[in-house]
Amino acid sequence: MLKKISSIVYKMVRMIRLDNKFVYKDKSKYYLTDIISVTKWRKMSDDKRKECKGKDVTAKVKRYLKLYKTSGNINIKTIPSKKKLKTVKKKKNKKKVVEGG
Repeated sequence: MLKKISSIVYKMVRMIRLDNKFVYKDKSKYYLTDIISVTKWRKMSDDKRKECKGKDVTAKVKRYLKLYKTSGNINIKTIPSKKKLKTVKKKKNKKKVVEGG
């Protein structure tokens, strides 16, 4: 007996982010949104994403996509991070000399 399994087909959408904000692609134009959460972005419909579009960043995104030549998801950082990096110095192991026996 064969069972028919219903499957949900997900549209594979390339996720492009610019300084942690998602970029919405409308035809050949790219628009910056205020969305930073991946789960929120994935749950949004295409119509909701279209409502969130803001500043046109087509030139900047096309320049970076051409520079990095990637076909997967990408997060382009253009603003330096404000996080301070700490370097941990390794402590020198002092060997104890035991005299006697």
